[in-house]
Amino acid sequence: MDPKKEILVAVPHGMCAGVRRALRAVESVLHRCGAPVYVLHEIVHNDFIVNNLRKQGVRFAETLSEVPEGAVLLFSAHGVSAAVEQEAEKRKLRIVDATCPLVKRLQVAAARYSRPGDLLILIGHRGHPEVEGVLGRTGGGRVLVVENEADIAALPDCPDARRISRLAQTTLNCESVERLTEALRRRYPALECGPGICYATTNRQAAVRELAAHCGMVLIIGSRRSSNSNRLREIATSCGCRAFLIDGPEALPPEVAGWQGAIGVSAGASAPEELVERTVARLAELGFGPVRLLGTPEQKLEFAPPEIPEPGTV
Repeated sequence: MDPKKEILVAVPHGMCAGVRRALRAVESVLHRCGAPVYVLHEIVHNDFIVNNLRKQGVRFAETLSEVPEGAVLLFSAHGVSAAVEQEAEKRKLRIVDATCPLVKRLQVAAARYSRPGDLLILIGHRGHPEVEGVLGRTGGGRVLVVENEADIAALPDCPDARRISRLAQTTLNCESVERLTEALRRRYPALECGPGICYATTNRQAAVRELAAHCGMVLIIGSRRSSNSNRLREIATSCGCRAFLIDGPEALPPEVAGWQGAIGVSAGASAPEELVERTVARLAELGFGPVRLLGTPEQKLEFAPPEIPEPGTV
């Protein structure tokens, strides 16, 4: 192996505590209640995980109408609106709420900061399941979603607002949220800031920035529907690297074969370690190595599991 072609692995990378909690919940339900088990939307945005769960009898539904009355239904790590939760209860579904606790914290804050007379501004991607769930937990005030500075420029002045607050989707680019928050402060000097980007997003983005300072090509393992994985690729690109978002070792871009320098590897917060290990092994087969870890390990965090129903109970 050419030492100039070392493999740099970002630390931390891969699964966060919220994802681990959600997947353990699915495993627990399968063990206790048996297949089929239903999940509203994908439990996490990762094709490898979703396809493996399908083989075990997990069925992913896009609407509640696809779920038989009385079935076990898991809410994904991204969370759902209050209306969805109420409708699931009406249909006598046995609910397991696998919403990430940090997303749940954002939902609680949305209700607190959006009472009548308030203006709540949510920085996030319209249509993303997490954003839809947060919007569905608001408390009666005016709520607006912004994605960029053009959206902020178009916001109303709202001089009569009792309170103006900002929340942010947990998986966004940290620097982008800081920039947008400053733009909001210029519009609304009394702006209050509530929860936003989570620890896992922050730590993985910092690790990729460090990784990008030591190599010219970065591979991010994660699915294209994964917001946090896309942000990691964007960050590596913004640092001047050739950056690729790949599902795993089978999807290595052709540019890798001719690359003569160090290559960086990281993974989104819903990507399993198996894919990282297989990708590193494939790079070694192509003549890359040795492997060096780069970054700072994060403190191990575990969330309490959600309540799992007993078999046959409604």
